[in-house]
Amino acid sequence: MTSTAPDQSAPDPTAGADLGAFLDAALDLAAERGWPAVSAGEVAARCGVEARVLGGVGPFRPRLLARLEHHGARATFFVVGELADEVAGLLDPAGPHEVGSHGLDHAVLTRLAPDAVQRQLEESRHRLHAAGYAVTGFRAPFFRRPADLDARLWRCGYRYDASHGSVWPSPANRARPRPASPEQERPARLGNATLRDGLLPFNLTWLRLLHPFGRRWIAPRAGVFSCHLHELLPRDGIGESGLPGLPAALRRLHAKAAGDTAWSLVEGLLADPSRRFVTARERLDDGRG
Repeated sequence: MTSTAPDQSAPDPTAGADLGAFLDAALDLAAERGWPAVSAGEVAARCGVEARVLGGVGPFRPRLLARLEHHGARATFFVVGELADEVAGLLDPAGPHEVGSHGLDHAVLTRLAPDAVQRQLEESRHRLHAAGYAVTGFRAPFFRRPADLDARLWRCGYRYDASHGSVWPSPANRARPRPASPEQERPARLGNATLRDGLLPFNLTWLRLLHPFGRRWIAPRAGVFSCHLHELLPRDGIGESGLPGLPAALRRLHAKAAGDTAWSLVEGLLADPSRRFVTARERLDDGRG
């Protein structure tokens, strides 16, 4: 794959555009395709990171929230229900940021029986509500959506779904927004965003993997950005070879441009005067999707 630098002299057509920001609060790597399951607590213990909360990045929460506040940015944190009480101690339910459900324990929904899927949706929302969060959004782990997910989400009280897309290069990452349909028991579909090739998802993972050329791949009109909080862990916290418990190839990918480089990529986006970071719910309420 080759990259070309964008024309830096061209005016930015998205000046003042809203950018939905999504930060997954789960690092429960119950991996796909038979990869070993690694829980947030196990990763925290193996990496010598004291806090389990937010996938072992509790100590870095003040820095992240401070940078969001500095730039006037608001974000949506998709949180697994099992961490609801712990996250409530870090992320004020009355604060500017939104919390959505990321399932109960980061299980892959397409691998579960229907009653187990229902429990993931109901119990995760119940626990987040009990912690004080008004939850209307859902994001399925790994974007794996059962065929009847729309109807199940609607009946559980969710009003938008941010599960459309792929973690891999795919036309699915060009999913367009769609309004909610009460008649069809269908929540709103949040649109996704890609890098300039139209296939790679616009997220911190791919910006890291493409580093030092990642910034050149950002499309001017890309309206949804996501990252995992564990990508911001310092290199001395995860080790030069990446998170333990993952296959060697994945460990190397995880370690690439993590820590300080990842922070600089996020900071560059936050500081971009042509973009204004808002929550998923705000983006949908504005009709942008």
